[in-house]
Amino acid sequence: MEKKMSENKLQEIITREYGKRNIEKIEIPAYITQNLSRELREYQKEALKLYLAQRELCADKTLQGNHLMFNMATGSGKTLIMAALMLHCYKNGYRYFVFFVNSINIIEKTKSNFCDSESEKYLFAKYINIDNKRVSINAVNNFNEAREDCVNIVFSSVQGLYSLFTQERENAITFADLQGQKIVYLADEAHHLNSETKSYLKGEEAQIKESWEGVIKKAFEAHSENLMLEFTATIPNHSAVQEKYRDKIVFEYNLKQFSADKYSKRIYLLQYNGIEKQERFLGSCVLNIYRMLLAQEHNVFLKPVVLYKSKTIKESKENEEAFKIFIKELDSMQIAQFLASYAHLSKGNESEQSLFFEAQEFFERKKIDSKDVCVMIQELFSEENVLNVNEDKQLREQQILLNCLESKSNEVRAIFAVDKLNEGWDVLNLFDIVRLNIGAINDTTKEAQLIGRGARYYPFKIESSDEAFKRKFDSSTSSLRALEILSYHAASENEFITKLNNELISIGLKQSDKNKITLKVKKSIKEGNFYNLAYFATNKRYKKSSTNTLFSEESVCKIIERTQDIKIPLIEVKGVIEDEMLTKEIETSQTYHRDEEFLILSPHIIAKAMNKLSKDYSFDVLSAKFNAISKQDFIEKYLSNLNIKLHSRQSEEGIKIPQIALKIAIFVLEHFAQSIHNELDSYEVGRWEEKPLSIISDREMYRDEKNSDVQKEINYEWFIFDTFVGNELEIEFLDFIESQKELVNKHFSQWLIVRNERFAECVVYDDRKKLENGEVNKTYAQRFEPDFYFLGKRVGEVSIICQCIIEPKAEHLVDYDKWKEEFLENLLSRTSVKTKNICIDVNGMPFYKKKNNEKFREKFENFVKK
Repeated sequence: MEKKMSENKLQEIITREYGKRNIEKIEIPAYITQNLSRELREYQKEALKLYLAQRELCADKTLQGNHLMFNMATGSGKTLIMAALMLHCYKNGYRYFVFFVNSINIIEKTKSNFCDSESEKYLFAKYINIDNKRVSINAVNNFNEAREDCVNIVFSSVQGLYSLFTQERENAITFADLQGQKIVYLADEAHHLNSETKSYLKGEEAQIKESWEGVIKKAFEAHSENLMLEFTATIPNHSAVQEKYRDKIVFEYNLKQFSADKYSKRIYLLQYNGIEKQERFLGSCVLNIYRMLLAQEHNVFLKPVVLYKSKTIKESKENEEAFKIFIKELDSMQIAQFLASYAHLSKGNESEQSLFFEAQEFFERKKIDSKDVCVMIQELFSEENVLNVNEDKQLREQQILLNCLESKSNEVRAIFAVDKLNEGWDVLNLFDIVRLNIGAINDTTKEAQLIGRGARYYPFKIESSDEAFKRKFDSSTSSLRALEILSYHAASENEFITKLNNELISIGLKQSDKNKITLKVKKSIKEGNFYNLAYFATNKRYKKSSTNTLFSEESVCKIIERTQDIKIPLIEVKGVIEDEMLTKEIETSQTYHRDEEFLILSPHIIAKAMNKLSKDYSFDVLSAKFNAISKQDFIEKYLSNLNIKLHSRQSEEGIKIPQIALKIAIFVLEHFAQSIHNELDSYEVGRWEEKPLSIISDREMYRDEKNSDVQKEINYEWFIFDTFVGNELEIEFLDFIESQKELVNKHFSQWLIVRNERFAECVVYDDRKKLENGEVNKTYAQRFEPDFYFLGKRVGEVSIICQCIIEPKAEHLVDYDKWKEEFLENLLSRTSVKTKNICIDVNGMPFYKKKNNEKFREKFENFVKK
């Protein structure tokens, strides 16, 4: 079970010493982001920024500590963080790495993720380039096989590492290998490494014993610059272990937060009427076909996988044979009867079994009868697509199949297992777990952990959202929510289901039903013309790297400004000179750096440096983003505007020496390239586009027990939902609108208020590149989820819809969110959003506040009367 430690001491110290806003401003180096195969998520960026801040604080002696822990939820991408850290360590002179873990299965999977560039789950870029040199990932048995231009990794189990160090063998890593060279130790599933801490501090042993933990500690301490980087989802709830990691956790991101941030699937517990396993076989197969076809309808490739869980290996084998017989003997009548029974029981969306009703509705709409479903099940769940993973004989072959279940070429659809997959299984397309045994009520903790592993989100994009890796339908009754749900199928065992449900709630994978709220669009509004024919407008943002467009003038200015802030160290022929006489305070003073034009260096030297950095300054990059026809053209158009900060002791005679000039040029151009990558990684905001109002439909939401929001029925006929959830200030705002109803009715023939309950469809982005005073807008492209939308048609208008975005704001947040108010007021001066048949007049209001609301009242009345 995930347990948040009471004191996140190291993370707090880093934040205090470095400053929260300064940590946020840290830019992850391009040699990390450009050498990974996947884009980092926001929480992964936060983890790396905290790590980089910690290393910087250690470098200037503010902190000490080469032993760090990343306490991150199952499925949150710990292995990608490892890959990023390996790149950082390589850049900083480390060449030797030891990856160790408790399970051999995880070793094979991780070796593939790090070393097999042909694997779909390979975590590095196809070609790793650091300091303009190709770097390879080199799996070795010992460091005699290591190469200087490689990240050299020894992969081992904890037990194997212990055995190697205590019983030295030929061609294997030994303690002698550890002497005199700095090594990075990467410990996965690190909660297995604390046997000694637990026993020693209980007083059961008088001195530290030669345990796994003791041997690994001895290896780590063999060199003062060694790094120990541990990763786990669960730190044991043991006082000694908790104390051990109190000053080592550099980043904590538990399962509850991971799920709350919508990076995991939702969990549905499906309880069947009886105990016959054939019923669970059929239910899981039906949902498998439904999800596959539903995804196809929306142009998403998905091959859902089902896990059939048994108590023992013998039972698993028997269940596999029973399943194969069941599939062969399946007929359309069984499917028709099953759907008629369970679809009827689950009609409506209050039940977690509503997926069966939705499946039946889908089949009927697509004219797919039970015979068609039967044929698909028998073809897709044929014997060759069934895998039993309990035997060790074919472990390697099975591991390859298990590591690429999402691949189009992998046709495995059903997996039978006992406990083999409880740790180290990275699967995104697991949508059903079927519990085939009954009884064993105390298995709920283990089952909850398995569900947590299977809850990894299967990424897909839809038009109305730019988020591929997050849930999009928590508050929606859209059928697509079936692609965001993991179904756990169990027999009719009320006590087990209740206990499992409570277990899932406690670790944050499920919400308590008592906190569930259903928002329904009022019948009178849903049946009206305005709701069905009206539109509203929002905008989108997109990564600049996702388009082939040229950099704008603003982007080029940003790149140049970022580069001009970089202070160049004192450089001589043999390299960078460390001047110990300069203190940190003097080093940061303007007195010790002077401004020069970059073209103080000859264009020939600059062009030579660009050739050495060919990946970043290729003709394709220069022409696609800068419209430059040659390197010389690029230098004249852009680098001629660049100023640099030379060290005060860098003499003019010195920079005429070709070797020194070239090193300065490379230093500057590396930072210029970093600025290019940062700009490519930033967002551009697109134009405002219309959306049909009818997409705001019935919703489900869960209220946090700690939240003080009020839930009440709202009888105002102009409020879209039958129920309101919010704070007292928001209720006051609705009462204000009711008090203005007569005025609004005088000027609007049709109108309503939409409450935005974090709906993806209602998100907008600040699109002001510059502020009214001419300054660059620092909140450009920031996300904003406004509380209310006013939508209406003025009297006599047919094709113009008036939209006004409104945000009530508590007094203590007014200054912090000032940019939102300025953005909303800026909307008043915008031109309308026009389409072929409709025109949307977009407006915004100053904040609605508890006190001093004269400005809001005046602006609102002016908007209504306009």
